[in-house]
Amino acid sequence: MTNLISGKEALIALANGEDLQWRDGDFRQWNDVNDELRLGIFNDCEFRLKPRTITINGIEVPAPFDPKEGEEYWCFSTQTIFGYGHNVYVSERADRRFINMGAWRTEEEIKQVVAALRQIFGGV
Repeated sequence: MTNLISGKEALIALANGEDLQWRDGDFRQWNDVNDELRLGIFNDCEFRLKPRTITINGIEVPAPFDPKEGEEYWCFSTQTIFGYGHNVYVSERADRRFINMGAWRTEEEIKQVVAALRQIFGGV
């Protein structure tokens, strides 16, 4: 999931101090927006807000998010062999026991977090 935004939204986000990334439609690699870019790029490229990350014992992983009602989220779980599971957010009261250590938007994100924790603690 890349969460593309328009050039106009990118300019507004940049003015609001958000970190952005861009890529030319022909390339897959995302690049950070910096002061050296020309303004015309906002008409020619794809943009997204830069994914937020956290560092767990020196390993950079996706940052958790706060799900809203009806959003699917992925979280730690001792009920599966994978160490994670997913739910649809209902309310703080109903979901707090699942997301007390964080919630992630995609299975790919939670996989990275679980892998980092396993690496730290010597797991597989």
